[in-house]
Amino acid sequence: MAQITVSATQLGALGGVVRRIVGFIRRLALVAIGAVVLIAALLARGELSAGDTVITVLLLVPPAILLLFAQGLREVLELPERLRKLPGEGQEQIAQLTRIAGQARTARSPLLLWRLRGSLRDVAGLALPLRVFTPGFLGVTAVAALFCVLIPGIAVIVLLVAAVA
Repeated sequence: MAQITVSATQLGALGGVVRRIVGFIRRLALVAIGAVVLIAALLARGELSAGDTVITVLLLVPPAILLLFAQGLREVLELPERLRKLPGEGQEQIAQLTRIAGQARTARSPLLLWRLRGSLRDVAGLALPLRVFTPGFLGVTAVAALFCVLIPGIAVIVLLVAAVA
């Protein structure tokens, strides 16, 4: 079976491209949030109704999804460094789990579960960033990106209608 090797320079170049994509996604989300704030301000000129609040919250969902996606990509970028540190951290975790197991034989403390939580979080932390590449989340992110492109246009239309009225 052939092994796939990736040089550090290739990985660094890919990381740079992903960082630029993350920056673009974050800027798109922030522009959409600014447009939503403008729309909310125009809707609330007189009195803020429950319908206006619902519209504002619904318009904030697509930028929130994009920000979650951008954060997930940033976590994926940190995976190579975390994997490099894993052997050393693994030895520390084994020692900690051995101490906890020794304490578990003598004490039935609820704090024992709390201490185990940290070790399990570190192990699961390697796989969780990859959830941004699930087909469902990628589809939702694509739809959210489309809405984030449309929201500033909607804000301009609402602004023009408000200026004419």
